[in-house]
Amino acid sequence: MLKIFTVLSLVLLTSCRESESTDRNNKEPKALQEKSIDLGSLRSGNNLVDDLYQELVNKSPELKVLENQLDELNTRDTTDIFYDYDQKSDAYYSSANSYINTINDSVMKQKILNLLHKNQEKYVSRKAELENLIKTIHKKRIEIKDYHNTLKIVLTLPLIEEYQKQHLPSKSPFEKMIEKENQLLLKTKKNTPKY
Repeated sequence: MLKIFTVLSLVLLTSCRESESTDRNNKEPKALQEKSIDLGSLRSGNNLVDDLYQELVNKSPELKVLENQLDELNTRDTTDIFYDYDQKSDAYYSSANSYINTINDSVMKQKILNLLHKNQEKYVSRKAELENLIKTIHKKRIEIKDYHNTLKIVLTLPLIEEYQKQHLPSKSPFEKMIEKENQLLLKTKKNTPKY
């Protein structure tokens, strides 16, 4: 009877531990579970903040929408319109200057050079407002990136804190290791001849 009770107690205790471990694993992010540590993924440039954040995104419709909007935000399409425009104008002025250098009549050359410079000054003032808008677009993009990175950290910090609380190693193995080291140190000292 005592054997049966002991066996049943062990089975119950083991199943409780497995259940507790399973519950913890179900709540614990996959990126923090021991079996998910993959050196290959660490080498490929993945990082724990991104992995944890992605798990949160997969569980949150709001975050999914936000991530889709961030992915769809392509400032390059807009800014390239200006850069193409500006590049053609710069190419024109460069070509025009080459033509001016081929003019031999110094008076005519100076008149055309002045005409070109006045036109170029008008162009520079005409495009100034667009350049300011481009700078604003770049600043906003940087600000969005800063807030996105902040969002990732703020949302994942509680996950790592919970992991740290749940998985803080016991001091016992470390204390036992120090004790073994102390014993070996004493034996080593004892066996070392006087020198």
